[in-house]
Amino acid sequence: MSGPLATATTNTRLGSMHRVTAATRYTKSYDTTGWLKVQLEADAVTGKRTDFAFICEFVKVIMAGEKGDRAFFVIKEGEHKGRTASMKKENAAKCLVDVKRGSGAKLVATMGTYKELASKPRRGQIHNQLVSTLEFDGHSAMITLDSDIPYVETNRVSPFFKQQRHSKPLPRGIYRIMAPQSAKADKYTAFYVTAPGGNPDLKYHTVWFPIEYAPNHNSNFVHVGNVSEGCVTMYDLTQWNALYHYLISNRSDSEGIYVGTVTIK
Repeated sequence: MSGPLATATTNTRLGSMHRVTAATRYTKSYDTTGWLKVQLEADAVTGKRTDFAFICEFVKVIMAGEKGDRAFFVIKEGEHKGRTASMKKENAAKCLVDVKRGSGAKLVATMGTYKELASKPRRGQIHNQLVSTLEFDGHSAMITLDSDIPYVETNRVSPFFKQQRHSKPLPRGIYRIMAPQSAKADKYTAFYVTAPGGNPDLKYHTVWFPIEYAPNHNSNFVHVGNVSEGCVTMYDLTQWNALYHYLISNRSDSEGIYVGTVTIK
């Protein structure tokens, strides 16, 4: 088994220890949402009670044994880092897997020009799109970097929370892309699967990857859709699944905070 070394007692003699190998695994969703539901165990130190949480794919965990029909593990990255969690053993066999992650995804977005486009999945809505091109992992796809629209800020940490703003693209530069922490509401993207002109094979559409940019409090994302409030938005619905897999299977730092970078030029 792969994983870091830990220590354990071998007998009743004080200080008698031996080194054991703890298995490192990575999370995998059991469906096409991209999210894995786990049971968080009570934490005697913080006082946090047993609860359920959803974590994204390719999060590092350390296996911590079995009891009854449940497998236990320690989450090593993200919002629930350090918490012990569990799931049924038969699910753990499928959803806690021994794989390797990439060392960092690299996206390159070439900024284009504004052009009015009608979106069929959005019932023919016309927006002034900043049509651009995204290169990633051997793929080339049409994206939009801005839709020139008013919107209400939903980021609670932003000083503009609940205020009406007007979209604008991120400035040219290199940005770090963060691992996703929570699912976006299904209502924002589910119709891209079911509506006429959508992509019935579209998956993982509630997984949005935050772009680190302090001036707007990380309010921009890499995500799928036909409207951009300044995000790197995959307009070509047929290319999102490939982009998702490329991003989620990479981590560019030892703490698992970042999946890679996007260069806007």
